[in-house]
Amino acid sequence: MTAANACQDRHRRRGESVTAGLQGFSGGEGAGAGQDGLTGPQSVTFRVEGMAPAPQGSKDWLPNGGMRESCRNVKPWRELVALEAIAAKVPLMQGPVRMSAVFLFQRPANHYRRDGTLKPLNPSLVSATSREAPLFHCVKPDCSKLQRSTEDALSRLAYEDDARIVGGSCDKRWCVGNEQPGALITVIPLGGG
Repeated sequence: MTAANACQDRHRRRGESVTAGLQGFSGGEGAGAGQDGLTGPQSVTFRVEGMAPAPQGSKDWLPNGGMRESCRNVKPWRELVALEAIAAKVPLMQGPVRMSAVFLFQRPANHYRRDGTLKPLNPSLVSATSREAPLFHCVKPDCSKLQRSTEDALSRLAYEDDARIVGGSCDKRWCVGNEQPGALITVIPLGGG
């Protein structure tokens, strides 16, 4: 089962409606889409779960001289982000926006003790030691490439074009507790435009 199918199944089990296709989606009122009186729709935050975030930007040369994305998971990642945005009823925001994302990755086995419990977290570590596990994901993929694939997935869904993004933040960290790989995404409108 693909991550996009898992997303649709999860929302169906909750009794939520999920748009079958992405064509023709024009935004509209959704979660957190009330008016604040100054900047239009309020910020919207939604979670994407079901697969590790995929980077966009590195290319492989093909024998025929063409190029392709080196990460084969970028298309399923963008589809999953788009489906979750639709399910969360993210409105199409006009004008400049800020987009922030926290990307979550599954921890490798060396972050756990022999009994299966997570080692104490140390935010300053780059890799696991015999006694502690890192909090932040300080290995590939790069934050900027993760942000790029996620921004492209939300074009024409959360904002008119990813050129409308004028700022934001990107964090990468390992999953903690019951968290699943994916992302926590926030889009904030900055006013008319």
